[in-house]
Amino acid sequence: MAIAGAATTSPFLGHIPFHFGKSSSLHFIHNSVCIFKVKALFWGSTRNVNPADNLLSYSQGDAGTREKRSICVFSSISEGSPGNPSSRSAGGAKRTVLITGVSRGLGKALALELAKRGHCIIGCGRSQDKLNALQAELASATYSASENKHLLMNVDVSLNSSVEEFARAVMEKKSVPDIIVNSAGAINRNNKLWEVPAEEFDSVIDTNLKGTANVLRHFIPLMLEKKQGVIINMSSAWGRSGAAQVAPYCASKWAVEGLTRSVAKELPPGMAAVALNPGVIYTDMLQSCFGNSASLYQTPESWAPVAANMILNLTIADNGASLSV
Repeated sequence: MAIAGAATTSPFLGHIPFHFGKSSSLHFIHNSVCIFKVKALFWGSTRNVNPADNLLSYSQGDAGTREKRSICVFSSISEGSPGNPSSRSAGGAKRTVLITGVSRGLGKALALELAKRGHCIIGCGRSQDKLNALQAELASATYSASENKHLLMNVDVSLNSSVEEFARAVMEKKSVPDIIVNSAGAINRNNKLWEVPAEEFDSVIDTNLKGTANVLRHFIPLMLEKKQGVIINMSSAWGRSGAAQVAPYCASKWAVEGLTRSVAKELPPGMAAVALNPGVIYTDMLQSCFGNSASLYQTPESWAPVAANMILNLTIADNGASLSV
């Protein structure tokens, strides 16, 4: 998902995220500027951070002092620095990553980035032509023929039976995912709620909410056997706020946030589920909302390395969190 809100509410674009787990605390004083000393995940060093300068936190708690997890955003990290590892070893051991909506946008960019790093991709989409093209791109991005074991299938996540068949095929290949990224998404055409056709409203809910639930319904049981794994449900800043003209989309993403927090409480030790706001990215969906101004935002290809770093470094300490790239 690539919609995170209007530009005026998205100061974090194009910057590098640092994530802090449950053990890290951050005190946010409303309408004041404070300096926090924090420990950066990738650097392992302590830095002073001004929250008024590229710091975005999504945390839980009361309106006064909030303690939870946050994303620190720095704009001064260059390509190839310790904060932005580009080697295929980033994120540790080889993982099997399931990505829905893999044939376009963020899903495709993330799949190609992870394949370059040596990870195995299980993906699904609804366009067979685009899936065929992606299969060739994944083969080119993979270092060796022995690692080219990516599995792509034509699946409609809004249909429970389609996802059930997908899960059966994955199980037969003995390719149980270590990470699931629910990236398939849809948005309504800009319109007041009462002018959105019922069929269009249903399509957004069926893809964004029911699609996510269908994947969890059929793939969590496969992951339970190993009692480990991370689930990333793509959300949005519009799943944490409201915006005119896109009420169906906002409603679906608020629901994804609630679904994620509830599922997180049901998972066994060793597993985690997070809701992830990807930021504002130049995709077809963003263009449907912002028109030509959508091209002012970062591309999926520039977003993917940063997102991959973050996703590969999520742990059970992140279970139930609402995070942002």
